[in-house]
Amino acid sequence: MKTYLPQIERRIRVRPNQTFGILNYDVDNAYPQRMLELVAASPTAKDCWNKRAKFIGGNGFEEKTLGKKLVNDKGLTLAKLLKAVATDKALFSGFGIHLNYNANYQIASAHYVKFEDIRMGNTDSLDTANQYAIYNDWGRKSWKHVMRSKIVFIDHYNPDPVAIDEQVEKAGGWENYKGQLYYFNPEVEDYPLIEADSVWEDFETEAGIKTFNNREVTTGFLPSTMLFMQARREEADNSTPNADLLNGSNSPSQLEKDLGAFQGTKSAQKIIVIEYEDEASKPEFKPYAIQNNDKLFEATEKSVEARIIKGFSVPKELINAEKSSGLSNGGEKKEAIREFNDNTAPDRLELSEVFEELFSNFCQNLNPSGNWNILPVPGNVADDSAGMTAGTSINQILLSAIPSENKIAILVHAYGFKQAEAEAMTA
Repeated sequence: MKTYLPQIERRIRVRPNQTFGILNYDVDNAYPQRMLELVAASPTAKDCWNKRAKFIGGNGFEEKTLGKKLVNDKGLTLAKLLKAVATDKALFSGFGIHLNYNANYQIASAHYVKFEDIRMGNTDSLDTANQYAIYNDWGRKSWKHVMRSKIVFIDHYNPDPVAIDEQVEKAGGWENYKGQLYYFNPEVEDYPLIEADSVWEDFETEAGIKTFNNREVTTGFLPSTMLFMQARREEADNSTPNADLLNGSNSPSQLEKDLGAFQGTKSAQKIIVIEYEDEASKPEFKPYAIQNNDKLFEATEKSVEARIIKGFSVPKELINAEKSSGLSNGGEKKEAIREFNDNTAPDRLELSEVFEELFSNFCQNLNPSGNWNILPVPGNVADDSAGMTAGTSINQILLSAIPSENKIAILVHAYGFKQAEAEAMTA
């Protein structure tokens, strides 16, 4: 029996691209680029991504000197590489590392490759089936079209000397060999979704709210108004050589230009002078009522923020976007750190295993101890005593004989309570 799920579509569609010899990453081949733009426009999503990357990368390697070891002649250290791949893994669940070999089949150098620049080769093509395509503008931000000549194809990771010999022979010798790409992808034969793909629409919603607030500020929070004025009779304008190309389009009058300059954060609430010849030509301004969406926007913003945090599986105590109070419960934050360390432990284990597999075959002995473990984020960043001390001080203020107005002022300005909260505490 065939199951039908109404109104539910696949989040991404993978299709062969015969032109470039790759598998498209969604219909426009730009899913990672779109997600990066959405995350960048959403403050909560960006914060959650940073938190996940921090906890996946942890506190660096247990072996103290390991992070300073160089893996190429460009200055890339193991610590920098760990941070880069942890950042990609935190959002895309995958990452890429380019490896070059020497004639002894040892890794001679390693380079970080942005995950969004990687595309899998077309499995139906003999030339690209076991390769990956690297290109830095799949989203066509710099150029209107993808330039086939700038796509670099690299063989997939396989440390077997026989496989390396076959790849070298196919490339036409060691001088033409481009190495291999270690492509960490939990989906194996498919492209992965980003960590919080289920709520990416909320990224867009939060970005829209931010844009709305910015528009309100830049227009000086002026009420919506309709301007009634006499219709202007268009006159022939022969002052410019290409005036005949304007096709009679209206150019703004001086009044319209002045009204435009009257709005904005730097011009709002200033005086504007409007001249008119008689009562018939007097402009008439009529404000029209619109629904007050302040409460609606506030509720939407909070619900969107909560869903984004949930989508990234980050404890809300580690985001604390509102900071509604100057106090912080150190115990809750410590527990959140412990919980998130536990949740990201499999990610750190995967990274340590990848580093061990790759760099145990490095041309130099980078880690004689063989310890590639990654330290979790320490939990001592949250201190219970700070909250306890603050709580004691607040109790002393509330029990003191000073006027209520002074108590409220101290609670608001010194401890960060809201006005209503401070008034309720002193009632």
